[in-house]
Amino acid sequence: MNFKSIMTTILVVALALGLGVGAGYLVRNSGLLGNGGGGGGALVTQGDYSSVYAKAGGDVVMYSLSTCPFCKQARAVLEKQNVKFVERIIDQDKDAKLEADGLKIKSVPTLYIGDQSLQGYDEAKLVELINAHGKAAKPAA
Repeated sequence: MNFKSIMTTILVVALALGLGVGAGYLVRNSGLLGNGGGGGGALVTQGDYSSVYAKAGGDVVMYSLSTCPFCKQARAVLEKQNVKFVERIIDQDKDAKLEADGLKIKSVPTLYIGDQSLQGYDEAKLVELINAHGKAAKPAA
């Protein structure tokens, strides 16, 4: 190996490491996957979310990312439970992103149901909230 190929190899490895570290930093600090975004880390909070419902045009609202597997699971639970909901996909809709920023959403999915919000995905907690607020629709006969 000559000097030029050694230097090229070192440069390529350094660039790959730098991009990997940089991407990891951006994901961690973007706030979009705040508490891991997934199971077990879900946080339920209470509040008056009437302004969220008014902006979204529904009484169950989910803020999500198009690429988030936990958002996909939450969507499937809502659909299985026949819940009518409005999904705000923050990486595809500028208005949804502005709303999420204003709400200080730090993880996805974030769901608003009644006087409670659920940050992160936890199927049991989600079903509990749906049942507690009577949001499951009756199946069509």
